[in-house]
Amino acid sequence: MDDTQQKRVWIFVVALVALGFIAGVGLGLLLGWVVWPVRYYDTSIAELAPEYKEEYTVLVASAYALDGDLEKARARLARLEVPNLDLWVKDLTDRYIDEGQDQADIQALVELAHGLGVDTPRMAAYRATATPRPTPLPSPTATPAPTNTPPPADTPAPTAVPTDTPIPPTTAPTNTPLPPPTDTPKPTVPPTDTPLPKPTKTPSPTAVPKPTNTPPPPTNTPKPATQWTWSARLVGPGEDGQGCDYGNLQIRVTVVDANGNQLGGVWVYDKYSQQYQVTGNVDSPEWGPGETKFEYGIGGGGSLCIASGQGGGCISDFTRDMPCYYTPPVADMFASGYCDKCCEPGISQDRCAQRIAEGSCFGSGAGHYSWRVVFKRNW
Repeated sequence: MDDTQQKRVWIFVVALVALGFIAGVGLGLLLGWVVWPVRYYDTSIAELAPEYKEEYTVLVASAYALDGDLEKARARLARLEVPNLDLWVKDLTDRYIDEGQDQADIQALVELAHGLGVDTPRMAAYRATATPRPTPLPSPTATPAPTNTPPPADTPAPTAVPTDTPIPPTTAPTNTPLPPPTDTPKPTVPPTDTPLPKPTKTPSPTAVPKPTNTPPPPTNTPKPATQWTWSARLVGPGEDGQGCDYGNLQIRVTVVDANGNQLGGVWVYDKYSQQYQVTGNVDSPEWGPGETKFEYGIGGGGSLCIASGQGGGCISDFTRDMPCYYTPPVADMFASGYCDKCCEPGISQDRCAQRIAEGSCFGSGAGHYSWRVVFKRNW
């Protein structure tokens, strides 16, 4: 076979391969688009990627800013199936503020967070500039036509009152007769045998009572009502198994008395997850009898109080909000060492805040953070 025939054979083979490829692509498109098109069944909003869940939350916030229907907004947010809707909205709003997102989106999220009761001091500036929802004007009411009022009856003219008032004379008449003189009675002399009053004795001064010894106050004064104080701090990298981009999502609680002794059997409540935990329930030699913990998942975090018992109400104030999934406030990150160890050695707090806002310090802002809380009884 000469060279010309070999070239023709190769051209024929290449043409067949190209035609086969084109036919295969056409057949695939025909089957995929016409014969067996892809159909989605039972797809829910909860299966969306995190960035699309955030866009959905912004849309719900914008709708709430217009109609003010909080129940409808809650029902829409429930379709996300996140562990804690209120904390989800709060953390998303704070992150939008930190990242300098669109002002309209931030104001809508701030309005929704305020409606849910989870607004923070940082959101107050945006609520002050938020435009209030317009109040619908009342519909005009029909003005009744004037009625024909009958003319008044003839009223008699008022009687003229004389204006000349007689002035009384200022001088008495000179011919007024004087009254006749009367006989002046003589004074009556009292009888001489009237007894004179006896002198009375001056009472002796009253004796001043001697002071008595006031007894000292009792030493068994009852104790005041139970009151609690709390402190909270972010656990830094290198402590409790925490790293720059890994670790636990938990809050470790320690309950002590006024002398610092741990108290077991004390119930603690988290208002976001609505969990109750009792001190002493962690079976580990590294945990004391007055300690317990709360563990969270994606989007989690808590705010705790001392409860009167399992299922009981709070007998102390709630702690501050402590996010375990989203990035905590910059002041906590700086104080716990995250900025220096995980972002840039020797970095300032302002520079750390700038890099976090740019997303160049801790990634997207979501991670694994832990907190330590101490409740102290005042006696």
